Amino acid sequence: MQNFVNLLVALRRLPPLGDLTGDEERLLFEIKALCAKKDELFLKDIYTLLANKSASTTYRNFKGLERKGFIEIAVDDADGRMRRVTLTAPAETLFAKLKAQS
Repeated sequence: MQNFVNLLVALRRLPPLGDLTGDEERLLFEIKALCAKKDELFLKDIYTLLANKSASTTYRNFKGLERKGFIEIAVDDADGRMRRVTLTAPAETLFAKLKAQS
């Protein structure tokens, strides 16, 4: 529990994450948390997690993260209806910096 509190304190001390909106930042952290739990991450997984949010707003935030280079969204090879989500190198670098500061 103390590590979690330390992380929250460290996050509040950080400047904004570039040109990300607050909603994009939160979504990026949610994606990172899901990546730690699952081998493969799909858009549907994140929509399920964020069921209380508007689907159009969530999708707009996804596209913002993709446009800004923090995630990649690709069609799944096994099921063309599914969209796979992966964190990019810039996102992983950002999380590594955050971890080093905590």
